[in-house]
Formats: sequence, C-alpha cells, structure tokens
Amino acid sequence: MRICLAMENFKTRIKLLEKEVGNLQSSLAIVSENEEKYRQFFENDSDAVIIFDANSSHIEDINFAALQLFGYREDEFSGIPFDRLCALKDQAFLEVIQAINIHENGKQIFQGYFKRKDGSCFPGAFYTGSFMSLSGKKSFAAIRDVTEKLKIEDQLIKSREQLFQAQKMEALGTLVAGVAHEINNPINLIMYNIPLMKRIWRDFKPVFEINEQKTPNVKYGGLTYQFIDENLDQLITDMDLAAKRVETIVRRLKDFSRKSNIFEKFEMSVNEAVENALCLAQSTLKKSKVIVQTGFLENIPLLKGHLQSIEQVVLNLLINAIDAIDHDHGEIQINTSFLEIEKTIIVQVQDNGKGMSTETREKIFDPFFTEKQADGGTGLGLSVSYSLIKSHEGEITCQSEPGKGALFEIRLPLEPQKKRIKVLIADDDPALRKLISQMLKREGEFLTEVASHGTEALIKLGTFLPDVLILDLFMPQMNGLEVCQAIIKEKKLAQMKVIIITGMPDSPEIKEIKKIGFMNIYSKPLDVKTFARDITGMFQKEGFQ
Repeated sequence: MRICLAMENFKTRIKLLEKEVGNLQSSLAIVSENEEKYRQFFENDSDAVIIFDANSSHIEDINFAALQLFGYREDEFSGIPFDRLCALKDQAFLEVIQAINIHENGKQIFQGYFKRKDGSCFPGAFYTGSFMSLSGKKSFAAIRDVTEKLKIEDQLIKSREQLFQAQKMEALGTLVAGVAHEINNPINLIMYNIPLMKRIWRDFKPVFEINEQKTPNVKYGGLTYQFIDENLDQLITDMDLAAKRVETIVRRLKDFSRKSNIFEKFEMSVNEAVENALCLAQSTLKKSKVIVQTGFLENIPLLKGHLQSIEQVVLNLLINAIDAIDHDHGEIQINTSFLEIEKTIIVQVQDNGKGMSTETREKIFDPFFTEKQADGGTGLGLSVSYSLIKSHEGEITCQSEPGKGALFEIRLPLEPQKKRIKVLIADDDPALRKLISQMLKREGEFLTEVASHGTEALIKLGTFLPDVLILDLFMPQMNGLEVCQAIIKEKKLAQMKVIIITGMPDSPEIKEIKKIGFMNIYSKPLDVKTFARDITGMFQKEGFQ
C-alpha cells in the first residue's frame, strides 16, 4: 500500500517537473527570441554602440557600425579601454564618464571628439547609459559621427551671416542715397552763393580801398584790409573748389548706390570707373596712409559695359589691397591699357602687401571663402567681382606669392565680333564640369562658367545670366529641383534655357521638374559632342554664330 502511494506521489512530481521543464523551455525560447531581437537591433543599429565594463572601462562588445566608424577589427576592440577612443580627455569628458557610472545623465546627448585606429579624429554626438549583468555593472555609449551635420550647420550659419550682411549693405545703400540727397540741396545752395560772393567782393573792393585810405588799420571781422585784399579771392576760390568736390562725391555716392540692372550696358570709360572708385576709397586710403600711383592710358576706347559694376570691382580690389598691406610703406599701383590686336582693355591693381599662398590664391574667387571671418569678412567680394567681370565676358586673374604682394588683372574685351552662347554648368563633380566646359569650347562659340552646387549657381545667375543653365539633379546645399523652383519665380530668367543632367532619369525629382515646365533632360553618361551640338541647335535661329 505504501509503495503504491509513493509511486502515485512520484508520478505526480514527475508531471509537475515535466510541466516546469515545459514552462522553462518556453521561457528559454522567449528569452532566446528576445535575445536575438536585441542582438539584431544591436548589430543593425546605425550608431556605433560600444559596451564596456563600468569599473575597468575595458570594451566587451561592439556592433558592426562601431567597426566601420573606428576602423578596428573585432578582436582588436576586445579588452582595450574605452577612453582610448576618446580624442580629448578633458574635465568635461571625465564628468560624462562619471555621469555614466552614477546614472545621472538620463537621455542627455553629449558632444565630444573621438579617435579612429588610423589616428584621425572626428566630432561625435553620443548618449550613454549603464545596466547590471551577471558579471557586474556594464556601461554603453552610442556614438554618431556628426562631421557632415556640423559642416551643414556651419554653412547655414555662414549663409545666414551673408544674408544679414547683404541686408545691411542694402540698407547702407539706401542710407547713402538718402544722405547724398540731403547733402545735395545745401551744397547746391553753397555753390550758387559762392560766385555771388565773389562778384560782391569785386564790387566792394574799391569801397574798401577808399575807406582804408581814409581810416587806416580798420579791421573787418577781426582782419585787416591788407590780409583781406591778399587772401579773400583765394579763400572764395578754395570754398568753390571744396563745394564742387563735395558735389562730385555726393553725385558719385548717388550713382554708386543707385539700383540698376547690371545687364543694361552703355558706352563707358574704364578710366572714369577707376577714378570714381578711387574717389569712393579716398577716406580709407587716407586713414591707411597707403600711397596710390596711377597710370591711365589717355583716349582709351569706350567699353560697352555697366559703369557701377566696374566701379564696384575696382573699389573691392582697392579695399582688399589696403587690407593686405601690413606695414607702414604701403603702395598700390593702378594702370589701364589697351591691347589693339586683341581689342581688350586691361586694368591692373598691384599692391606690396603680404601676398598669399598658392592654396589661398586658388580659392579667392570661391563664394564665402575669406581669411577675414573674425573681422566680419563675408567671402563674397571677390566672388561677386569675378561674376561681374564675367558678365562683361571678361577675365579677372591674380598673381601672388607670400611676401611679394598681389597683382590683379582685369581683361575686358570690346564688343565681341561673334555673339557667344553663355553657359553656366552646375555640377558637384569637378571632373565632369571641366569635361563639359572644355568640350563646349572646342565644339563651338561657348562662354562657360561653373558652379559646384545649387547655392553657388543661384549666386552666379545674379551676375553671369547665362543663355543656358546645365544643372545636375543631385548636388549639395541645393539640388536641381530646388534651383528650378527658385528660378521660375524670376522674370529676368524666363528666356534662359535649362538642361537637367542626371544619372537617375526615373527619380521622383525629375517628374517634379517636368511638372513645372523644364523638359530638357539628359541622362549620364553624356555624349558630350552630341550634347554640344544640341545646345548649338537651340540657338541657330537666335543670331548666334
């Protein structure tokens, strides 16, 4: 009887154990499934995730993104301290590590610099945390390379600064025009009254002479007759010259600040443009004590151009030259000349300043490039100058070496015999830009200009105004679709032909571009010869040769 009862109990226990084993197997399966899910999440996370011992900081596990980001093999990561990956072990970073250990950071995101296996450093955004495992307390860090993000933020800040600067310059232009207008009336009154004073003095002079004979040594306004007789004519003449000089400055300020269409060109004297720029820079030159020498070709041919644009270019070169002179014996030489055979006017601005390196010289015409960021430099002066000269189908070049000053040369052709097709090539691939430009010049009468991204293309459209815009679809800062959306709002660009080039002709952006009316789409790789002939064909009926 006892044996039977024991057997029943034993069977019951076996069933309970089997049930527990079943429950345990189910739990293990769930745990295994969850572990696999978290492992997949861990491995496939786009951020670099690193798990390390909270006490020793030795790395115990990493995901694939960490291998890619830091350049180590998996076996090389094992056991190395986490702080070996940190480029800057400053107090702020130590506080982050302490926050990890005492769990104070929550979900706060930190910024720091990290070091790859090859020694290169990068800025990283990371968040951290800790957890308990069977082997003790563990910490983790999820790291993301934010190099590109910081670049974009920096570009946005620069673009905003340029916008503020442009708004300030526009406001300044309005202010200058207003001040010039206010000065104009009183200076005209002075100029009208000076000749009247001169005539009155001449009529009164005999009366003064008679009075001097009757009552010698009488003073008029504290001055003797002898002093007045010897100096008043010259004083009035000096006042007349000073008033005329103010009138000239006011007129030039009004002309310079006047809004005008840079594409409206009239016959103008380059010498006059240079003289006007020198007049506008006079106060800056006096303050800097820089000596300016000029060599103007007399009877230089008239150029069909935009006077204020040439003034602006020369003025900008003058200001840059003054800024480049870092000693007390500064000199600037400005010359104008004419090449009869080439029918080209030359303007040269040379200084004896600090000069520049080859690397700097190659970038000076790029938009937003400046070495005077701390002093409020915008990096737009030479870029705009380059575009203004290009709008005259001219060239501006620079020769410079460190310690040997700089020579800027502007070449302005007279009215060209052939009307050339102006093409702006906007593509972020420098090799393709160069290839298209060279092939177009080889195939026909093309005048080409290039831009490396959408924002630069829009800047150059404001001054170069091409007949054709060749636009890559995918570019940094602004893509082809965004540029198209911007240019359809500008009436002055209505006659410009737009050609889209892309390696993805079926992309949604192409459909959007077609919707707003741009139908000239070419797929990469281009047959450049056919491409050039197609562009020429667009203009055969429009007077281009």
